[in-house]
Amino acid sequence: MYMFTVPTPAPTPPPTPGPTPPPTPGPTPPPTPGPTPPPTPGPTPPPTPGPTPPPTPAPTPAEECNVEVVTDCSTQAATVGGSGDCDAIIPIITRCDQRATFMEMLYNGGDCSQSFNIQEADKFDCTDSATLGPPGDSGQYWIHVVPKKDPTGDVYFSGPVNVGDVFPMCPGYPACSGDRFEADSTVYIFASDPGADPVNNPNWNQLVNYHTSCSQNLFLKDKYGSTQLVIFFNEEQGLVSCFITATFAITLTNEGEASADEIILFTNTVNGNTTDLTDAVQGVEPGQQIVITTQILIDMTVRQDYIVTTDIIGATE
Repeated sequence: MYMFTVPTPAPTPPPTPGPTPPPTPGPTPPPTPGPTPPPTPGPTPPPTPGPTPPPTPAPTPAEECNVEVVTDCSTQAATVGGSGDCDAIIPIITRCDQRATFMEMLYNGGDCSQSFNIQEADKFDCTDSATLGPPGDSGQYWIHVVPKKDPTGDVYFSGPVNVGDVFPMCPGYPACSGDRFEADSTVYIFASDPGADPVNNPNWNQLVNYHTSCSQNLFLKDKYGSTQLVIFFNEEQGLVSCFITATFAITLTNEGEASADEIILFTNTVNGNTTDLTDAVQGVEPGQQIVITTQILIDMTVRQDYIVTTDIIGATE
């Protein structure tokens, strides 16, 4: 038997290492920082306010135009002591004492029931038409007045009259002859022109007979149907009227320092009846005094107060 021994190989030397790698570098330093930016500024402060403006001056006070108004009343009628003051008027005589040559009547309209006088029944009578009715309280009517004893021989008045107006009566109307009224008169009242023969026209609304000689009771303000006596004239008493004329003198005095360059409104009111006097005065200078007059009729048969009010509005420039 053949025997042999296989020798054990020597250990394989380790492989030659490659080149030693360079040492691992240390951590990379952080990059050098750039210059630090400036800090963010805070919020921009509000702008400094400008200087405070001076306070607004107070409005200039308006100039005053101080106008004093004084009203005086005077009359040409008879007054106590001849003063001419409206408060001193002598009461008028109201009874007719002598047959008149002229009268004025107020036409009130309406029926016979308003009659107011103290003449006897055989001197005064009033009849409203049973078919046409009495005159109305407004509108225009035709009035025809004649002497009762000779209704076609003379005419005292004939014509249209509005309710609330006065109409004249005289013998020989319209010229007025100066003769005296007959003892009794007749009044016909029609709704329209009665034509050429009013006395014989049956279409009247009211027929009135009354005594006009003044030998019987005849007074101012007597009512005979729808007519009323307001004025009479005779030789003995002269003109006797219910009414006198009163004159109001309105004095304006500017006591202020400014002119009333324009008078916007200027009125005078007596017992509710207003008269516009604006056109009578244009302006009132400081210290200036202006007098404006206006007239009214005062009914002396009615006792009443007269209240006078003046209103004025003016403007400065």
